Amino acid sequence: MTFFLLYVVLLILWVPLLWPALRLGGWSRFWLLVVAAAGLAAALHEARMLLGTTASIRLDIVAIGFALLILYATAAVVLFRARWRRMAGLLALVLVLAGGGMSYEWTRMGREGERLTQIFHARNALLFDAKFRSQAIYESHFGPFEGADEALPTGHWQAPSGSNYPRLIVNGEGRVWLFYRCGETECPYGPAGSGLQRLGGDPEKTWQATLEPRVGAPLTLRLTEERPDRLSVEVRGQPLAFARTPPPVDPAPPAETLVFLGSFAKLACRGQHARLHQLWLWRQDTRLYGVGVFTTLVAGRRADFVSPAVLGEGSNDGDAWRFDWQINGQPWTAALALTGPDAVLTLAGGGQDPERIALTPGAVFQDETVALAPLTGAADWHHWFDIVLVGHFFSGDIPAC
Repeated sequence: MTFFLLYVVLLILWVPLLWPALRLGGWSRFWLLVVAAAGLAAALHEARMLLGTTASIRLDIVAIGFALLILYATAAVVLFRARWRRMAGLLALVLVLAGGGMSYEWTRMGREGERLTQIFHARNALLFDAKFRSQAIYESHFGPFEGADEALPTGHWQAPSGSNYPRLIVNGEGRVWLFYRCGETECPYGPAGSGLQRLGGDPEKTWQATLEPRVGAPLTLRLTEERPDRLSVEVRGQPLAFARTPPPVDPAPPAETLVFLGSFAKLACRGQHARLHQLWLWRQDTRLYGVGVFTTLVAGRRADFVSPAVLGEGSNDGDAWRFDWQINGQPWTAALALTGPDAVLTLAGGGQDPERIALTPGAVFQDETVALAPLTGAADWHHWFDIVLVGHFFSGDIPAC
């Protein structure tokens, strides 16, 4: 935001140049008018961009901003040589402050980008490791594998070292996951549609499947089982060989000290909208940990880009657990009482009146970042949600009212 405000200063800095341009003559007037015209053109360009549909990343602002800095610096030199030294000094001071501020903000944004890139790589690594944390988690996340159609190439398949697609998993229902390399770990293309489809008229065991990435166009695979332990897969016209191998599950997973209590939700209709309160809860002895969604959505529609809130660890006062957290710098508080299978939530924050909501077991949103959260202790739980929810949103179908 600071970078853009400094950029706006540069967009209007051409206006004061008109006065000396009209008072001077010769090449000094000519050059000041050229600089002013460039500033006006940049301002009109920005107005057009703001009124239209703009890209999320505006690299043109950086190029235009630093080009204007150079042009205004030449204008300051012209003013100084034309003996308009006070205006030249003021212009130079503004340029030093604006240029220095923009350079600082650009450097800061670059460092923030590097930090977020590291977090996203750490997030991908956490999610990959979590899916193979134990045999039970592997089968729960990718299964079922039991009772599979014997004709399907069910199991875990590994490509030769160095492949861009190192891993393939097919479950007993024909759903397929293809892993690709992302940073130092692997990320999956997930199942889409109805899973594996047998290609009729082919004497070999050949199937086709469509997969979905997190972002981007779907991916179509063609799979042929050449032998019980060998699978040929065509990805974007490239043939790949996979061998059946055991999944890389941890043979001795660490002990779990947290208990996942499940999700609790309440959906209240308000005309065409639905007010949703949903909590996921974990417990360790007398400590309670929570993640929640508190929002109003359009009923009967699919909701995307829903931000979850990490409530953190609640303190117990004997009757309820108290949570304190912040959303966009605003303080929120909650009191939660567990009453048998249900929960009673008293929520306050965001400038709204306190709400008292009776929650029952159930969920509107389901997400792997919650399902795969570690149960090995508070430190691991906090580290997990410090990482996996950065830049992450929930999606789900909202029931009709």
